[in-house]
Amino acid sequence: MKKAISILMILAMLLTTASASISATGSSEDASAASAAAASSGDASASSTSDASSPKEEAVYGILEHDGSVKDLYVVNIFNNDGSITDYGSYSEVRNLTTSEKLVSDGDRITINTTAKKFYYQGTLQKKELPWEIAIKYYLDDKQVSAGELAGKSGRLKIAVSVKRNDKANSRFFDNYALQIALTLNSRLCSDIAADDAVIAEAGGKKQITWTVLPGQGADVSATANVHDFEMDSVTINGIKLAFGIETDTDMFSGEISQLADAIKELDSGAGELLDGLIQLSDGMRKYTEGLKAFNDGIGQLSAGAGQLDAGASALRDGLQQLAGQNSLLMDGAYAMQLATFDSVNAQLKAMDPRMPELTPENYNEVFSQISQMPGLSQMPGIPDMISDVKKQLDGVVQFTQGLKAYTDGVAQLGAGAGELARGAGEFSSSAVMIASSSNELYKAAVELDSGMKKLREGLAAYKDGTKKLRDGTSGIDSEIEKKVDELLAGIMGTDEKPASFVSDKNTNVAAVQFVLRTDPISTPKAEKAAVQEPAELTFWQKLLKLFGLYRG
Repeated sequence: MKKAISILMILAMLLTTASASISATGSSEDASAASAAAASSGDASASSTSDASSPKEEAVYGILEHDGSVKDLYVVNIFNNDGSITDYGSYSEVRNLTTSEKLVSDGDRITINTTAKKFYYQGTLQKKELPWEIAIKYYLDDKQVSAGELAGKSGRLKIAVSVKRNDKANSRFFDNYALQIALTLNSRLCSDIAADDAVIAEAGGKKQITWTVLPGQGADVSATANVHDFEMDSVTINGIKLAFGIETDTDMFSGEISQLADAIKELDSGAGELLDGLIQLSDGMRKYTEGLKAFNDGIGQLSAGAGQLDAGASALRDGLQQLAGQNSLLMDGAYAMQLATFDSVNAQLKAMDPRMPELTPENYNEVFSQISQMPGLSQMPGIPDMISDVKKQLDGVVQFTQGLKAYTDGVAQLGAGAGELARGAGEFSSSAVMIASSSNELYKAAVELDSGMKKLREGLAAYKDGTKKLRDGTSGIDSEIEKKVDELLAGIMGTDEKPASFVSDKNTNVAAVQFVLRTDPISTPKAEKAAVQEPAELTFWQKLLKLFGLYRG
């Protein structure tokens, strides 16, 4: 996609650079004299064959007062053809600057028949309105003074220039022409020179201060300096149509722009996939946190139960230990009762028959079995019943003693088991407390992680919104860049419309218009010099230099 935008800056014609230094002596009388001197011999012919305006260029020269108001306006009309020339303009006076042929004025219509290949004539405009309203103010030590009061003075100088649209003139020039405002300060008379937004250049012992005002823009600019015996050259203002035309090949970066747009699309798609994955991860994290909370609550209950179990086991151990402490007393009593019972039975049996053996818990069953089998004893009245009753009595006391022994042994074993149980319950309770603490920390960490996941999810969602906006915004970016380039260049150079005549709308074939404006210099009065006799005949270039105030003879 190639686009050619003209980059030609139509610079001032007829030595525009030189015209920036036009001397301050260019009053209307001087211009008239210069015009007369520039005329060379030739035959005049004032016939016209057509009412259509001839192709031309216009150079508008303005002499400004020190305050920027217009004193005189002149237009030099330039034609690049010989023969019949027709032009239009409301002039108070016209001057042939090329030949001695006569210009014919009929109202606003000016005609001539010329043999010159390049023809110039000057017209003094009746209407003194520029497209710009220019105001120049001078301050010395912060007090506003006139230019006349400033000459030869010393102090802190400030020169302020204001440019605005002049609603009394055709706005197309304000909207489409750029201005170059220039001040020239003598470095010998001025020091500490400063000017914002200006280009300051050294040229032959002088500082040239230049501001550029773009089409359609006003300006409020100023320069400051310390001065003594102050004098200054003219303030010059040049106006030109910026017909920019850069040949811009946007193909050289359109590929990169397309790659960038594609990369943004991929970035947006990747952000979407990442967001989807993060949403799933966030949901899983939420469920994990909820499950961990239930686990943590259960572990807390387990820890509390383990504490209760530990307390119960300790109480059981202590109780059994106390009970086991009574075992020896119980067994001693049981053994004493058993011994007393056997002693009583043995005494009774000995009384009946001294041959009766000694009964003990270990042998009484066998002895009674033998007694019951003795001949004749079983037939003795009351003996079998007595033996049976005694055996039952001995069985009861032996069984009691053995049962109590089993009981006390069980109590001792239970006491030992309760001790082991209490130790295990204590360890389990300690472990449960540690597990509960770890579970609580794990749950807190999961809550923080879940919170961070939610923030990350929100941030990534916002990022995804941004990538979508970026993707939507970069859609068609190549054409948008081209449009913005056009808008930017339009803001710099104005519209692309055809140049129009400053003098008259009837001049429909104008190739270019430029403005060269200047004030008179500020200078102290000097002794008058003797008039220098000029040569009788001047060359064409001498005439032009004299017209611009540059010819010194």
